[in-house]
Amino acid sequence: MTLLFVDSNAALRGNRTIWLRDNLPGYTVVDFASPSLAAAWVAKADSLDILVTEAIFQTQETGFALRDTVRARFPQTRVLFTTRYDLTGFEDQIADGLVLKDAPYTPEKLLDRVRALLTLPVESNEPPPVMVPGTVLGNYQVLERLYIERESETYRALQITVQRPVALVLLKPEFLKQPDVVAKFKERERVKASLMHPRIAPLYEAGETNGWLFYTRELPRGRSLSEIELTDEMLTERRLAEVLFGVAEAMQFATERGYHHRSISPRDIYIDADHQASIVNFFRPSVPKKRDPQADVKAFLDLMRPIAAEGKSRGLLQSLADANHDWNGLLNALDDVRDDMRERSIVRKIEAETLPVNVNGNKPWWVWVMIVLILAVVAGLGALMNGNNTLPTANASALPIEMVKIPAGTFTYQKNDHIKLPEFWISKNEVTIGQYADFLKALKKAPTAAFDHSLQPKTKTSHEPVKWGQYYAAAKAGTTFNGESITLNTPVSQVDWWDAYAFAKWNGQRLPTEQEWEKAARGDHGWIYPWGNQPNSKAANLGDDYDASPKGKGGKIDGYNLWAPITRVTQDVSPYGVCDMAGNVSEWTAGETQSGEWPSHPDYIDIKVPVVRGGHFGLKSNDQLLTDRRFPESANEATLARGFRTASSTAPAASTAPPAKPKS
Repeated sequence: MTLLFVDSNAALRGNRTIWLRDNLPGYTVVDFASPSLAAAWVAKADSLDILVTEAIFQTQETGFALRDTVRARFPQTRVLFTTRYDLTGFEDQIADGLVLKDAPYTPEKLLDRVRALLTLPVESNEPPPVMVPGTVLGNYQVLERLYIERESETYRALQITVQRPVALVLLKPEFLKQPDVVAKFKERERVKASLMHPRIAPLYEAGETNGWLFYTRELPRGRSLSEIELTDEMLTERRLAEVLFGVAEAMQFATERGYHHRSISPRDIYIDADHQASIVNFFRPSVPKKRDPQADVKAFLDLMRPIAAEGKSRGLLQSLADANHDWNGLLNALDDVRDDMRERSIVRKIEAETLPVNVNGNKPWWVWVMIVLILAVVAGLGALMNGNNTLPTANASALPIEMVKIPAGTFTYQKNDHIKLPEFWISKNEVTIGQYADFLKALKKAPTAAFDHSLQPKTKTSHEPVKWGQYYAAAKAGTTFNGESITLNTPVSQVDWWDAYAFAKWNGQRLPTEQEWEKAARGDHGWIYPWGNQPNSKAANLGDDYDASPKGKGGKIDGYNLWAPITRVTQDVSPYGVCDMAGNVSEWTAGETQSGEWPSHPDYIDIKVPVVRGGHFGLKSNDQLLTDRRFPESANEATLARGFRTASSTAPAASTAPPAKPKS
């Protein structure tokens, strides 16, 4: 088998040619810089299976003309056009070829598109249509032929009386005198008419006019997968999941009821502007030989690969393919995926919330001062009346940062990667409001940019969180804030990455890397939860009981609707004794490794962002709490449910924590 590759960029052509040769076993790859050189080779060639060519060359030559030259000798050649130009207006010349935009494209993407090309049916050297455009058949006017099958032709047509576009399927004239074929065609009409589902194009009418046998069906909304591939449009993970779910829902409905079908193709799948999918009614009477549903699902997922964006979208396809689902299994898996995405949307909404302007009503600043004074007086009276038994008031002094030693050694990271880290220290708890207040006080006494990161935006001139004055006043008073108790020992939130970095540097420490964070949370053996491998909804401050309503009464499971103080008794403790890794607030990290380099955002590969780790009070419990890597829009993002903790490569000068030993 032979592939002809035509690309005017000599440097890129060489690399791409080598890649194709290495990854297409059984193919001979021939490359040229121009259509004229390629055409001269075609004139002498014995065969050609695939043509990959630029659509438009700077020399005014076109790949379309080369395609026509190739097809004159080798009608079955499959064609892939590459382009660095907008091909609007060239749709007719593209015909049945795929298009790959040059941005420039990677060798991997070229290979993916070539493989996708191999899955498409070859429709070259077609006979002229039985019905020429303009032909009227009963109540229908033929507009254009869409495609040909062995016994029928499908046209785009107009239902004249109601001006409705339809698909008209016509039995070819050579089969009209074959009773068995006619009987099968009519039986197919009955099967299609009996299948009703909102995602399956319904049959409108079965007709017989002037000796012609045909039926009409709905033209689904939107564009077919074949048409979308021509635009080089890519679907994000969320949009892809919606499309996959729509097709799986339709296929599961039909196959569960015993309907047979041919192999699904790109022309059968339609996607509308809202990324809702529907399919052509390609179902037919059952046959003795049953289809393999697992193989059909994998073939469908392969069809979607050319329009799946790099990163999460491709990962979703791969994970679904690896699971070897049938249609019912695929539908259930996608239902879970969509639920998870909805949950993530809720979480994002929670994280995007800002602290309320007022606390328990419109109280002016002097009210908070009076509350603090009253509580101080009450505490003093308690001391006089009870000797040393002071009242356990919530406005007690903020606890200092306590560091925990994590010994050097190998641990299980992410999905069974084994990473070796040197000894390091990490704070036992998340940084609190009281600890952060000390940082802000120090900055007021001696304002300095010495603690700022070199890349911190110049527009950022303060490390004070949103509504800090009211937030801090409530913590000092030990009252409620947004309906939740808050103290100086409650984790600080509404801090962006620059704030967390500056605090850690001011404190003579740094932010933990992702690898350090995960080792401290999971221990040497990679536990699923800090407390072990068994779920426990009461162990951590998570969102199974979160109530987002203004007068929410959440916290019935773990005791807290929002943040929880670090002074409470909790089971959310890692093998090393580090607290609140699974819940409470999620946490900023430095980078994945000690290099400090941020990874690329999976949805915006040209943007690098720090990664957020751990669950929080609004996130439901799941088995990915300690391994999920959440990517904010930027380091500037500050949310209600996010804080941080600190780390150090050297022993802290005044650490009170003994060397930790992991729990077995």
